[in-house]
Amino acid sequence: MAPGAHSAFMDRWSDAEWLTLQLGPVWVMSALIGRNHFDDLEQEAFWRSAGDAPQGSSALSWQLVQAMSRNRDWLLNEFLLEDRSIVSGLGQVTSLLERVSPEESRETREAILRVGAGVAQARGPFGRRMTEQDSQTLALVAQLLESATETAQDNPLNANAAV
Repeated sequence: MAPGAHSAFMDRWSDAEWLTLQLGPVWVMSALIGRNHFDDLEQEAFWRSAGDAPQGSSALSWQLVQAMSRNRDWLLNEFLLEDRSIVSGLGQVTSLLERVSPEESRETREAILRVGAGVAQARGPFGRRMTEQDSQTLALVAQLLESATETAQDNPLNANAAV
């Protein structure tokens, strides 16, 4: 990882863990596109979407996108060398995000998913809306990014009402 690739705030993670967080949005794009090599238009949609992704007050989501932008020259090439599957990679992103507050985790996951939504929209009809297939893929990816607590809360078997 390039020197200065993350701020002092990110010292809670190793360089490898910080790279894993940066690759989160790339795994989302890979899930949508179905491959790990992206053409110029796909890359353009990714970087445009990444720039628009952070919202809210979470420092982590903003710093994540800033780090991705600083590492733009090599991040997608690094992804080509990555041997983790989409599911494994996103599972590790989820585990890392469980180290921060639930609010910070939620905002960061939403930013990661907004990158995917932007890419999906760019791929859709006239670049104005995502296809049903991409919408379903993003829904699956969102489930992969849920924390264990959220997954348990969403489980109907854990509801107070009878099923």
